[in-house]
Amino acid sequence: MTETASATLSESWLFFRRWLADPWAMGSVAPSSRALRRRITREIRCEADEVVVEFGGGTGPITAAILESGISADRLYSFEIDRDLARHLRVRCPAVTVIADDCRKAPELLGEALCGKVGTVVIGIPMITFPLEFQREVLDATFRILRPGGRFLLYSFMPHSPLNRNALDLKGERLGFTLRNLPPASVWGYWRG
Repeated sequence: MTETASATLSESWLFFRRWLADPWAMGSVAPSSRALRRRITREIRCEADEVVVEFGGGTGPITAAILESGISADRLYSFEIDRDLARHLRVRCPAVTVIADDCRKAPELLGEALCGKVGTVVIGIPMITFPLEFQREVLDATFRILRPGGRFLLYSFMPHSPLNRNALDLKGERLGFTLRNLPPASVWGYWRG
């Protein structure tokens, strides 16, 4: 077995173990596929003076794809509340700022200098599995750090919007879909009008 294949197997095993420990928090049994990663990175917007923030970095496939898309590591911040996953993510993407804390604290943890300077927030948390109040808190943090008029991306395994747009005062649309993911996934873009 090659070193790359061994690392991929190890990463998949870590992801699966964390899924067994808390399936609702993980949302999927396997890391995001290459097709889903491409679909997400195609939609990221980040001006020269902005950064990208990821909520739910997991084992890092989206984080690595964001780097491969041309966003430099010093302009990428990844929140991962699970300590084991955060530790793995720091090893996989050592130059990225990995914050092992709750993404709802993002405005305070990123600080005043970055609030309003985030071009895109990518949410990898399975929002549909959480109560509406939790979703509101995540979105409040999201819009406090996003640039004015910005949108966030959310990937989901549901065929319909994973967020109740009316209840959360959101506008949004499905930006893409791929069958080449386990399970098949959609990428949604949301903003406040």
